[in-house]
Amino acid sequence: MAIKKSTYTGTTGRLMLHSPYAAQVPAEAIISHTFTEAVAAADILELAYLPPFCRLLSVIMVTVGTGAVTATVGLMSGEVGSTDPARTSGNEIFNAVTPTTEQRAALAALVAVEPAGVARSIGVRFSGNVAANAATKLHFRITYATGR
Repeated sequence: MAIKKSTYTGTTGRLMLHSPYAAQVPAEAIISHTFTEAVAAADILELAYLPPFCRLLSVIMVTVGTGAVTATVGLMSGEVGSTDPARTSGNEIFNAVTPTTEQRAALAALVAVEPAGVARSIGVRFSGNVAANAATKLHFRITYATGR
């Protein structure tokens, strides 16, 4: 098992998600990941992170070219950007969904994710291998805000 990185969680030239500076004011980001390296079924793609003290308001995901695999998306253990192979990824956001059509996270799932004082990685696990291909993409729109 390996932890694969996106441009938001890699160590060189990492893109930053902005942190809301006023409570209850939503921030939104669209994250697009191109599969320049293969992701095996046992791997975790560390796609993005939820900034400190933020809660999820909306998550929408769709893939292009990933084939008939399902995706499970949740919060990861450990620190953002860590390559520790003992890290795990949960299923708080999506559990075994088919992302070739647009998927919207359930409100009940988002409400269950409590804010925390540290940034938390968002990981994606696929049910099968996703080959490296410049045309294979994962698009992820996340809306979040500080406060409860």
